[in-house]
Amino acid sequence: MRIYIAAKLSDRMRLRAIREELFKLGHECVSTWLDEVAKPEAMDMRTFLRKLAVKDLTEIRAADLLILDTLSPLSAGGGGGREFEVGFAIGQWHHKDVWRVGPGNNAFHELVDRAFATWDDCLSALRTGDRA
Repeated sequence: MRIYIAAKLSDRMRLRAIREELFKLGHECVSTWLDEVAKPEAMDMRTFLRKLAVKDLTEIRAADLLILDTLSPLSAGGGGGREFEVGFAIGQWHHKDVWRVGPGNNAFHELVDRAFATWDDCLSALRTGDRA
C-alpha cells in the first residue's frame, strides 16, 4: 500500500523511523518531504514553495492511505501544512483512507476513518491488515 504521512516538518527526523517500519511491513511511504532538500540558490522562495506544494499534493493523490500525525501541537503563527494535506485527502471521499495518530485537535480531525493514540497502535493495525 502507498502511504503518505502528514505531519509537522520539524518532526521529519522522528518520522523517518516510522517510514522504515512501514517499509518493513511491505508498504511504500510516498512522503518525500521527509527528505526535503534545501531551496536551490537560483530559485525564488515563492516558486520553491509552490513546487513543494504541488509535489506533496501529487503524492497525497497517489497514496492509498494518508496518516495524519498530531503528536506535536502546531505552534502559534507557524506551520499548518499538515492541516491542508489532511483536508485535501478527506476531500477525496472514498478514494483513500485517512487515519490519525495522536489527539484530534479540531472538528475536521474527527472525520478520519481511524484514530490511534500512538504509532505503535497504528503500526499494529497495519501489521494485522486491520483497516476497519
